[in-house]
Amino acid sequence: MPKSDIIIIGGGAVGLSCAYYLNQAGYEVTVFDGNGPDKKSSCSWGNSGMIVPSHIVPLAAPGVIKKGLKWLFDPESPFSIEFKPSIEMLAWLWKFRKAANPEHVKSGANMFRKLSLSSRDLYLELSKKISFGLEMKGILMLCNSDDALAEEYKISAMARNIGMEAVDLDPIGIRLIETGMELTVLGGVHYPLDCNINPVKYLEALHDFLIEHGVKIFHNTTVSGLAVGNGNVESIKVSDQSWSGNHFVLAAGSLSSKLIEHIGIKMPLMAGKGYSITMEAPIKKPDLPALLIEARIASTPMGAKWRFGGTMTVTDSNRKVNQKKLNAMLKAVQNYYPEYDISWVSGLEPWVGLRPLSADGLPYIGAFSQYPNLIAATGHAMLGISLSPITGKLICDIVSGNEPDFDMRMLSPNRF
Repeated sequence: MPKSDIIIIGGGAVGLSCAYYLNQAGYEVTVFDGNGPDKKSSCSWGNSGMIVPSHIVPLAAPGVIKKGLKWLFDPESPFSIEFKPSIEMLAWLWKFRKAANPEHVKSGANMFRKLSLSSRDLYLELSKKISFGLEMKGILMLCNSDDALAEEYKISAMARNIGMEAVDLDPIGIRLIETGMELTVLGGVHYPLDCNINPVKYLEALHDFLIEHGVKIFHNTTVSGLAVGNGNVESIKVSDQSWSGNHFVLAAGSLSSKLIEHIGIKMPLMAGKGYSITMEAPIKKPDLPALLIEARIASTPMGAKWRFGGTMTVTDSNRKVNQKKLNAMLKAVQNYYPEYDISWVSGLEPWVGLRPLSADGLPYIGAFSQYPNLIAATGHAMLGISLSPITGKLICDIVSGNEPDFDMRMLSPNRF
């Protein structure tokens, strides 16, 4: 039976980041990736590429369930829930609703601030070793309604109160820093510490670096089961072969919870379906990345390209494209960038992905109490790219027996 010090299940941004820090610490690392070498079907590939210390409000926040129910009957809404009579869905919704309270938002904001700022620092270090085109212009929150603008100003005030940089802007202030395209907005917020990358370029560069440094990466491989004994995971089943290891890192995104059900572990996790469209060489594009608040759309210039993505449909594992939601997303961009024309995206194939959603909006990072050599690195929702370096660093600390600089109880996969 082949063996590796560390076996990582999942080869997206989080899995590869775990491989990077473990490899740099001297471990023999093997990655099993269910995607092809181009990773186009992975959640990381279609990400907006934003590194966002500004993102301090967990997905499980007051009013989210109510808003989801309200939007449930709107076929063009950016957020919805696919109700299915399954125990997993109902249990997840109950835990999510329970977590959506002001106390959780406050504690979650502090955790996200620490994680995100640390991840940003690690990106700066990585960019000195690996070339992936890190952009450091900040990110804009753009609003074209009074209610949304008032809410964003509240969030920016909360951000400043916990030590983040956030600049409230009126339309004139926004146009002074966004000079690439005209804007139709009432105002917004600029977060100068936020950064962005092209996630495809990042995945390729990190993959090549790992291969050069001895990490084994197997693509198009499906992990079908885990074998346990003596209180630990002993091996995994891959196709017709078993691999043994000393530690196993679960970084399989929205598929993670299903992989561990048969060994008696329940980790509340649903999929959040979303879309992105990438224009190769649009006539015009913005200078700065932005979140289009009312439409829940992320807009990211990536070199000559322009990508925008959005929608969040809580689902089990349904990847089917909802054409009405996709069309609504494509049209909504013009509400912020009037020079944009929907004809620019005519005929372009949308990317559809399933983000891993924990039941309280915080990722699962840590060892499972039932099997201490099995370590979770999943549940990042839309923040897989943003938090991948700090996740990799924390996983390396756990494997190495080092004390992480965080209160890991909030991130523990055993917290429910």
